[in-house]
Amino acid sequence: MVPALWIFLYAVAFSQVAIEERPEHEREHWIFINGVAVGNHWLQNNIDRLAYTFGRRITGVHNPTDGLVFDIIECLIQRTFTFATPDTRDGYAITKATLLNPKYEKVVLILHSQGGIEGSLIIDWLLDELPEDILRKLEVYTFGNAANHFNNPFKSLLGLKQPSTDGSTIPYQNASGQANKSVLHIEHYVNALDFVCVWGVLQFASVPNRYMGRIFVRPGSGHQLNQHYLDAMFTLGPDRKVLDTNEFMEMGVKSVAYEKIRPKHARYARDEVLITSGRSVRDEHEDNIRGPLRVRDISRLWQYRNGGSPADDIK
Repeated sequence: MVPALWIFLYAVAFSQVAIEERPEHEREHWIFINGVAVGNHWLQNNIDRLAYTFGRRITGVHNPTDGLVFDIIECLIQRTFTFATPDTRDGYAITKATLLNPKYEKVVLILHSQGGIEGSLIIDWLLDELPEDILRKLEVYTFGNAANHFNNPFKSLLGLKQPSTDGSTIPYQNASGQANKSVLHIEHYVNALDFVCVWGVLQFASVPNRYMGRIFVRPGSGHQLNQHYLDAMFTLGPDRKVLDTNEFMEMGVKSVAYEKIRPKHARYARDEVLITSGRSVRDEHEDNIRGPLRVRDISRLWQYRNGGSPADDIK
């Protein structure tokens, strides 16, 4: 009782802006873990911005700051020794409890910067402890990820087959190329010149099977969540709604192998977004897309803007 009370009094914040939620949002729970050098006010700004962007209430798990220098030292300790700070354990407890709650059919975990390190540890623990059907409620989206790994192993196909027209069964598939993975949807959003990404996701994604999930590398710089990521990728209009288009989402895409995501390669892309894919992105979307592929055609997170949902989730 006391630890739970401590979490909700001191470690958790909730979005406070007015949004128009839809009935189907009651089956979802969105959780955010912040990055380095973020105090209470910045955390509140982050989750309020996310609430405007996606039209959902956001629960923020506070990764408190001790100043930039000590936060970076903490990042190195967390990454090197898989050290779980109290806020990492809080995030794990909240995420696990939400996944196990039958009220929710979907749990969305959004991570920024150091929050990506903590999220990678949380996912490792969830993979160890939760059954496959529960894990498939989870979706993960990261910005400026500082983690040195992101696991998402294959699981048993039991219960993941659907009937075909001839009465046989076929494996479950999804558009992001994560069929038969433990977590069906993981996306990483990266600025090519973000120094945290250079020694984080861009550095380690080239290691085979080290960084699971699709990576979007934008030819830009900056590390702040609101200013350098959300404002560039999910631009708001005067009415606090995401605009129907922006430069990033209209950019063409180039599908590359994971080993080509190293920083020295990512910096050369100036007029297109590099994305990783296990197979041809065109093949994945050939039934839905005509003409050149753009980021908006591939990004699952983009479909959640303004309270929307991906087409494969609409019942």
